[in-house]
Amino acid sequence: MLIAHRGRLLVVTVPALPATSREHLVRLLFTEYIQHESAAVALDSELNVYFSETLEDAAPPHGRLAQITDVRTLHEGSVYAPLHGWQCDEAVITALRELITNSLNGVAEDVPREVYPLADGIGAAVIVGYDEHGTPHPLLWVRADLSSGLRADLWGYCAALATGSDCVDVEPDENGIYYLGTQRSAVTGPGLALLAAITVQRLGRRPEDCAFPLLSSPAQAEVPSPTAA
Repeated sequence: MLIAHRGRLLVVTVPALPATSREHLVRLLFTEYIQHESAAVALDSELNVYFSETLEDAAPPHGRLAQITDVRTLHEGSVYAPLHGWQCDEAVITALRELITNSLNGVAEDVPREVYPLADGIGAAVIVGYDEHGTPHPLLWVRADLSSGLRADLWGYCAALATGSDCVDVEPDENGIYYLGTQRSAVTGPGLALLAAITVQRLGRRPEDCAFPLLSSPAQAEVPSPTAA
């Protein structure tokens, strides 16, 4: 799937896709996007192409995005439906971690026990490093003591952040770490939260509110800000 948003293109592929197949499919996605310039282009296993002209409901007056109250209604019955049917939370978490380690060449781990206790409200930490070729390699840690549903959605947002960290307005701390809070809110339009929700849904979970606040330090989690998300 290719998503066009704010002048940037995000490409998402399923886990464990062979490198040669991935390269071929990505080229096809770009070819179709150049021809049609849709907001989203998707390919299924039979190489059928699907287009979407918009990722949100029609914008109301004053140019503000309409709030999406249930992300499942956006693409119900479309190529954004679960790839292999609905799965349990733990199976979705495993698939998301494999997506990060295999497709994004990153690291996906539980937060080590020796760093507990964490600041209240901190759910995950993300670092996005780059090799000599400019290829990103994310390092992600998610708390293991949260509910499985919250962890699944957090892993989905971490995966989205790993591919689009330069699209966010929050700066990481002095060590290059982004902290994700656990106070989540509804998906209200295009962006990392929508990509996270679609990814989680594609891998088999009905996503809940997938917009998580990004914090530049753990101290910010102690007094949640209503504008952080």
